[in-house]
Amino acid sequence: MLPFQRLALQIHSFAALIALVLADPNDWVNVDYVISQAKVEGRSPTADARAAIIRNAQSSAGKGPWTVTSVKDILPPSKDPHDYLSWAPYHWPNCNWCSKAGRTHLAHTSLGSGHNDSAPSTSASSVLNPDDAYENEAVLNLSHRRPRRRSHSHTQALLPLMDIGIEQGQNVIPTSVPDLPVQNTATASSLSATAIPSILPVKFSALSPPAPTSTSQSRGHGPAQAAAKTTAKTSKTSCVPSPTISLAPSATWTTCPYVARDGQVNPDVRTLNGPDAINDVAQAVLYSAVAFALTRTSIYSVNVAKWIKGFFLDSATKMNPNMNFGQIVRGPGLDGVSGTFTGILDLRGLVKIANAVAIIKAANSPDWTPGQDQQMRSWSLDYSDWLMTSPIGMKTATRPNNHATFYVSQVVATKILSGDRPGAATALQDFFAGIFLDQVAKSGEQPFEAVRTRPFHYRSFNLEALITNAKLGDQLGLNLWAAKSKYGATIQTALDFAMALDPRDEDVSQIFPHVAAVAAAYGDPAGKYAAFLKKREPTYQSKSYWFYDQSSALPNAPAKNTRRVIWQREDFSQINGSDPIANVPFECPAVFRDEASVEIDNGVYVTCEELEPYFTEGKVEITLSATLFA
Repeated sequence: MLPFQRLALQIHSFAALIALVLADPNDWVNVDYVISQAKVEGRSPTADARAAIIRNAQSSAGKGPWTVTSVKDILPPSKDPHDYLSWAPYHWPNCNWCSKAGRTHLAHTSLGSGHNDSAPSTSASSVLNPDDAYENEAVLNLSHRRPRRRSHSHTQALLPLMDIGIEQGQNVIPTSVPDLPVQNTATASSLSATAIPSILPVKFSALSPPAPTSTSQSRGHGPAQAAAKTTAKTSKTSCVPSPTISLAPSATWTTCPYVARDGQVNPDVRTLNGPDAINDVAQAVLYSAVAFALTRTSIYSVNVAKWIKGFFLDSATKMNPNMNFGQIVRGPGLDGVSGTFTGILDLRGLVKIANAVAIIKAANSPDWTPGQDQQMRSWSLDYSDWLMTSPIGMKTATRPNNHATFYVSQVVATKILSGDRPGAATALQDFFAGIFLDQVAKSGEQPFEAVRTRPFHYRSFNLEALITNAKLGDQLGLNLWAAKSKYGATIQTALDFAMALDPRDEDVSQIFPHVAAVAAAYGDPAGKYAAFLKKREPTYQSKSYWFYDQSSALPNAPAKNTRRVIWQREDFSQINGSDPIANVPFECPAVFRDEASVEIDNGVYVTCEELEPYFTEGKVEITLSATLFA
């Protein structure tokens, strides 16, 4: 087997592994509905889904506990292992090392498009001369099919280093490299003998750092190993002075400027413990809480209490109630000592945590004690305060896309955990009366998601958060399903639009749970949602979401024929699910009142002019396919 074939097989196996461990999308299952389902006798229409949840709870029982402190080789800038740490997933080093023998090129394996919790694809890329790389629109926006504003680069600060398993000379870049950002032919030609890093296994090192020789790079380095060798000499161009001829690739984390490549996941972000830990504990506790309510088997509630205690409450392992170091953009400079607004997204699983606590409390579990409940209330109050008052939290709250939508989910979840139901309801009402108004065009398109490099994924991703928020509202007695955007579109409108798209090379399965949720909320008299699921995922009735997404679980949704006013406000009284909104001509979203271009992800900016076609045309670079409904 050729080296690049072995690499492809390795990446394929890694992708399969990631796909197996991915959790369900963010969700909320109505607490009263879960409790009532324990009394259902005979064969239930959701029997297969219930059985799947119980199996998943049983599988989780042998895992955990999960904590942010379980791996301490890499500490956040605070040096406190209780602080959550993650790296911005779409940022890549943009640097060349200078040395006596020539220029050192650090080759990286790009795991392709994907959100930071999605399976990678196979492609290869390399970091080239900072004067050349990422200066071409086609290079920066690899998946764009229409002009885009160039993402802004970041030069940010020092982080401790670690070995990411790069083995010297392991593999050779294959001859076909579709997304290689070649701008300098002399530079590109030298890459044929450059080592591609291995993505497995992840190893940690405590070797002494190399001593810097340049005053401009005189900051201390952390542990490093597996030095990258210098390649052949090239013409004189801009490069960063190298402390040694052979320099560890991990030195890029603190020395090279990092630039945004929207949708292109840097594989080394997976070497940190925090992101997987929160996703795993959130999914495990929700499965186990539902399983306890359905079966009254004590091991499930014991596990819920144990896992929440380990992650949030135990003094030795608890997570501090902040996201000060979420999705840090690495590189030199002072800004990198802080997290970014996108980092809050990492803790979206907190909705499942709040859901699990509410379920086991309603089920009168003796394993969730008043003392634990009070501790969790206290943690939630502290985190809610951080969300609403920290600079990071306040910036996230103003983003016009999925970041604000998921942010609201967390605010509401923490308020439910702390017992502040009126505050939770107000946060939801403010969102649907504000940011949501500009999120969905009349056609159902979501322009702030459609403009991204993976538009189908991001449409589905924001729908995930919108549906979660509507379900949270339903739990609080609100019919937010009937909320309309400025252009008269609802969550259902957005789902219908996304269903009609050709996802191209993206994962269509991301939308399946949303189809079931919309059918439950709005009804499916023509059977189009059932037909879609039956055609695309014949086993959908055995998925956990099928248990969650039943009309009986949404007592305030339109399918239950309720006509509740969403909120009593004169200025938004027309958005009550009954009064139609007249055709509204396009106007720039409110977020552009103070900014000509708006940052929608780390280093990714968009202008009103770029969004306008998505609002007015209702279709940009899409293929409608009626056969998807057949």
